[in-house]
Amino acid sequence: MAKSFIDNSAKKLEELIFEYHDFRKDNLTEYKANNLCTNAWHIIDWVFVEFENIHGYDKIGDLRSSLYPRCHSLKIMHDIANASKHKNLDRPKAFIRTTSIHEGDFCKEDFSSDDFDVSRLEIVLEDETTLDFNEEIQNVIEFWKSYFSNDLQIELN
Repeated sequence: MAKSFIDNSAKKLEELIFEYHDFRKDNLTEYKANNLCTNAWHIIDWVFVEFENIHGYDKIGDLRSSLYPRCHSLKIMHDIANASKHKNLDRPKAFIRTTSIHEGDFCKEDFSSDDFDVSRLEIVLEDETTLDFNEEIQNVIEFWKSYFSNDLQIELN
């Protein structure tokens, strides 16, 4: 019996994609970013339960470890999702120092963040690497689409 309006991992991915399109309308909204991280991260839980016969792992940690090398951005999602739930992390994966809104000089409607200094959500790692949140969530969405299509042989809408 389903306890959620979403009842399978493919729908969970569709929910993530829907939320991402909503986030793109206002990509400086921190609570939407946290929600994206949580949903992107928890797809692992859904896949673990739903496709145990395909991935063959008895422990969810083994599945997670097998996916990290294929998508480093999953570690970012892990840390933000769990920090938004627990405040602090006992076992960080990406070693995030800070997250913040970077106030750029240019308007996002007029310029690309790749070419100009536009406002965006940033993630700074312990090693001083600065990441654009939008790129990280895009990486995860593309990873999940590929995983569903290639590994699980599931066609998405």
